[in-house]
Amino acid sequence: MSVIQSNYAKGIIAVAYPSIAGAATAMRFSHQLAASPAAGDILELAMVPAGCRVIDLILDSDELDTDAAATMTLDVGLMSGAFGEEGARTCGAEFFSGSTLAQDGGSERPSLKTAFRTSKSNIDRSIGIKFPAAAVAFQAGTIGLTVIVSTE
Repeated sequence: MSVIQSNYAKGIIAVAYPSIAGAATAMRFSHQLAASPAAGDILELAMVPAGCRVIDLILDSDELDTDAAATMTLDVGLMSGAFGEEGARTCGAEFFSGSTLAQDGGSERPSLKTAFRTSKSNIDRSIGIKFPAAAVAFQAGTIGLTVIVSTE
């Protein structure tokens, strides 16, 4: 298992922070996958700023597994450690669990109640995409996550 860091996690692309208390702030994070993630790999894609909680998300993906018997699945959740931290990390499934979105491409919103019950933290937290099952026939493409956060 390895952690793949997006340009946001590497600090190459700036992340939006809420500037008005209580206002919703949205940002779309995306990453081009050129090589097939192995089963268990985690993509550190997005961030929840300190003092904020997630109020909604939209996951979008190209078709990354083109086989008729596609197996690629995605778990999307909060990662252990601080945003951009290197080393061994874990990834939960608070937002999406076992999503098959990358098998055909498209977009989806969370249906898990835990997606709307995250709490605030005093550190910037990472949102990761874990690949519990790898692609049978990987095709390069983009995976994205629009994260809407609020300070309330």
